[in-house]
Amino acid sequence: MNHSEAKDRPVFWAAPMLLGLLLIFGGTLAGAAWISSGKLPQQLESLAAYVPLVLGGLGASFWGARRAPSQKLLMGLLIGLLLLGCLLLLGLTLRDAAFSAPAAGMVSGMLLTASLLGAISGAAVKTKKRRR
Repeated sequence: MNHSEAKDRPVFWAAPMLLGLLLIFGGTLAGAAWISSGKLPQQLESLAAYVPLVLGGLGASFWGARRAPSQKLLMGLLIGLLLLGCLLLLGLTLRDAAFSAPAAGMVSGMLLTASLLGAISGAAVKTKKRRR
């Protein structure tokens, strides 16, 4: 199977989703480690949660738009929406805390904005032509 056949599979979105989740959870874990070790000042504690979220959404939608066989911008945005849905579902099922609409709206807005930027930049990148 060559590279062009691998991109035409219907699950081209699975690898970008896994990348986005890995960036979000890995970045959040690193931020929590910095907070607990005292290396991160108290004023920057909220950034330890929001920066990995934005980077995960940006990376997932960028890579998803690059891997999409057609309609790259739409596919990048859909991967961002799928990532948001996955995070909301995980948050509602794994937490015992009550649902906070303002916090969910802020997280959704940040993730969708990052997904839009990632999808636009991923769709705009031109592919290199391979020489034989």
